[in-house]
Amino acid sequence: MVIWGKSMKGVLAVAFLMICFAQLGFAQCEDESCGLVIRGTVIDLRVAHQKDSVSFDVSLDVEFKNEGTKPIILFTNEFPDGYWLGGWSLFKNSDDKEVIFGDGYWQSVMGSPSYKRMAEELDTKSPPDGLTKTLQPDDSWKFKDEFRISFEAEEHTRIPEHKTWKEMRAFPSKLWLRISYELNPWNVEYFKPDLIRKLRKRWKNYGIVLVENDKEGRFNHLIMTSEPMLIDFSQAEEKAEN
Repeated sequence: MVIWGKSMKGVLAVAFLMICFAQLGFAQCEDESCGLVIRGTVIDLRVAHQKDSVSFDVSLDVEFKNEGTKPIILFTNEFPDGYWLGGWSLFKNSDDKEVIFGDGYWQSVMGSPSYKRMAEELDTKSPPDGLTKTLQPDDSWKFKDEFRISFEAEEHTRIPEHKTWKEMRAFPSKLWLRISYELNPWNVEYFKPDLIRKLRKRWKNYGIVLVENDKEGRFNHLIMTSEPMLIDFSQAEEKAEN
């Protein structure tokens, strides 16, 4: 005969709570980024002057850092060179909210075989090593990236209108740059609708899959913007002609 005393009841209560906490896993966080911070440094800047345009090729050192308290699961193999850097904005000061110049190019819906294959490979019980990377709290992931900032030389021809390089010359040469990334391979949901949110629930004991808080439309986009980084247009070197 087993006698159920207070000590046994206490042990069972603790065990029950531990099971509940384990089931909760890492699925929740207070904000959309869950502590993920994007930083960058401009390491090279090259300029090409043409008749109707002025363009700058910007090379960057980029850092993704988990400053939260829970592991974050990132998707890593959508593009050979890293994430889709789709937007960039220039500001006079590091704490400004008013954009001087903003531009970008975001990818469109693609039902390509590569996304079909990726959808199948991601649809697993745990994060696959070849397609994901888990950042533990205080961990960093560093990589290089590049993009191009293009200005019309003097005349406005773009819709919507952007400042020309002639107009930009009225601002200091040293400005502050923010870049924006698309973090999720949302085109996999062309083949498996709502897959990314399903993975967030399925992988909750391994870490947090980042998703947008307010879902609109068919796909789970998640765009994150970096902290400001200094860019000095006066230091750009002329690109060598081919």
